[in-house]
Amino acid sequence: MKVAVRSLVVLIAMVAATRGWTMFRAADLVIVPVAASTAGLQNSTWKSDIEILNVDTVAIDVSIVLLPSGGGTNIYWYNDIENALGGRESDGFGHVDEKLKDIQPGRAVVLENVVQQVWGDNIKGALLVWAYEANTFSTTTPPGGVPRKVVVTSRTFDYSTTSDNLPMTYGQQIPGLPWYDYLDPNLKDIGLDHVTFTGIREDDNFRTALGLVNVSDVLTSLNVKFTLKASDGTLLKEVTDAIAPLAHIQYDEVVSSLLGVSSTEDVTDATLTVTVTGWYGTAAEPTPALITYVSRIDDRTNDPVYREQTFDNELPWDCVFNGNSCPSASLRLLPQLAKRRHLAPPFRH
Repeated sequence: MKVAVRSLVVLIAMVAATRGWTMFRAADLVIVPVAASTAGLQNSTWKSDIEILNVDTVAIDVSIVLLPSGGGTNIYWYNDIENALGGRESDGFGHVDEKLKDIQPGRAVVLENVVQQVWGDNIKGALLVWAYEANTFSTTTPPGGVPRKVVVTSRTFDYSTTSDNLPMTYGQQIPGLPWYDYLDPNLKDIGLDHVTFTGIREDDNFRTALGLVNVSDVLTSLNVKFTLKASDGTLLKEVTDAIAPLAHIQYDEVVSSLLGVSSTEDVTDATLTVTVTGWYGTAAEPTPALITYVSRIDDRTNDPVYREQTFDNELPWDCVFNGNSCPSASLRLLPQLAKRRHLAPPFRH
């Protein structure tokens, strides 16, 4: 019994620790915070490729839902399986790519220009990627299959041509984050309610975009605080906003568009802290959860640099890898983490 309890504590600590440093990326639900097929600022044209690697021991199927950007709730879009991409037409998906079925252990599939190929042009948003044992999606109750693990990576790039009319791209790798790697206002005491991005810059040569994805349950909205500080620590701006259920929002030129700093005022080497301060909704067991990201783009070339959300607490190595010296926070979190759930994929009603 002691061995079993210790193993559970180590597992829970490992989950909490991975959120302190995004080292572990395998999960049955992985979120790509942003993908696109759309025109952007400075004559940019953004496209996205995605790679999905089966890191499990059996063949898997994969389904993908795009949460379109725009700020409003995506509840009805999300619940309609006609908007989802899967590998088997028999499972009811509105979009089908047979690459996403029977993916063998250790093998990867690549979907090029995935947003345009599946959902069309002039759209961007987050991708929710579920993995489950091959041909089990419709056999479970509720539908959704037997969960299995994948690792997901993506590249979003500006597509243009040279003076000789040859293709030219500048891009950024955007890793897929496991579902448990989210900001949680319930975990304020151990610092998992916020992240801080460095290198925020908006001037004549650079712009910075901030993105937010509400991956809570379908009934929960989030209250979020944004704190911008100059390189010397001076507070420049602090604002709050509400994020609707399953919403994806991207603030291009975030310093001026969201934070209200004059576009004539240069901001360089600033920090931006994103904090989930609360939530509201009617779910019986609400699961407030936010994924966020930053992209800094060179206005002269549209060359982007991706800044991944990173928690600022230390990974407890001895606890995670040896099962020793586990922080008391892990013990206090055990009941809360044990009942934690993530979004289920849409299914045919």
